[in-house]
Order: sequence, then structure tokens, then C-alpha cells
Amino acid sequence: MPDDVFILDKSGIPYYSRCFGGETCKMRPDHTLQTGFLAALYAFSKESYGQQEIRTVIFSDLKLHFKVNQEKDVIIVFTAPLSEKDEEVEGQMDMTLGAFLELYEQDIGKGYADTEKFDGFDQTLQELNVVKTKPMGRINLREKVSSWKKIFRRYKHK
Repeated sequence: MPDDVFILDKSGIPYYSRCFGGETCKMRPDHTLQTGFLAALYAFSKESYGQQEIRTVIFSDLKLHFKVNQEKDVIIVFTAPLSEKDEEVEGQMDMTLGAFLELYEQDIGKGYADTEKFDGFDQTLQELNVVKTKPMGRINLREKVSSWKKIFRRYKHK
């Protein structure tokens, strides 16, 4: 089972990002901002290694699993513990990608995304048995930007 689920456009536009448990969520709580890094990692691997597609990146404590739909320019990324079997993750990613495209095909590929449209996908992941728990976290990017604006206003030079 994945700790984190990211669904994004190849350009880095986040459609869906959630934390479903595990240590990775505690260490890296800002999932919305990570989608840009994941898109850049994918793009860099394609540019550097030609037609070779990135599938798995292994860190010391977790794996990033990538699944890409070339036709719709959608990237699915799961973070999972090292102990998770790749075949199991692959099946979960196939189900996730299929369900996402079926439900939201009309809402993707426009160059922007209203991420609130995809909030119901939590329930779909639970029904598919891809995740067992409710999401533990998601940071609303609008709230984060608003907080930074308040800080900058407070310390604005006079």
C-alpha cells in the first residue's frame, strides 16, 4: 500500500496529492509542492536517457514508483516502503490510473487544475483497496501562500 499518492500533469500541475500513512508523510508533509519536483525528475530522466522511462527511484528509506499515461500526459507516483513488492505496487498503480482517467478525463490536460475537483478520489482509492486509511494530510497551497503574504507584510520595509 502506498504511503503517498501523487497524480500530476507532465508539466508539474498537481491534480491530486495525499498522504495515507507511514514515515514518509511525517517527514515530508507538503505534498502539493513535491509534484513539481516529481515532474522535473520525470522530465530529466526522459531528456537524459531518451526513450527510457523512469519507473522506480530508490532512496535509503523509500521507493518512488512512476506510472505514466503518454496519451493524456498524466503521471502517477506512489511512495512506498522498501519492503513493498514491486508487482503489487504496479497493480495498484494500474487501477489508480484507470480509475482516475475514467472519472476525470474531461478535467485534465487544460494547462491548469482546480484540485478541489479531485477531492472525491480518496473514496475511489479506498474502494479499489489501493489504500486502507483516510488521507492523513494535504496542505492547501492557497492557505500556504496566504500565510507567507502575512509574514512578508509584517516585515515589509518602511
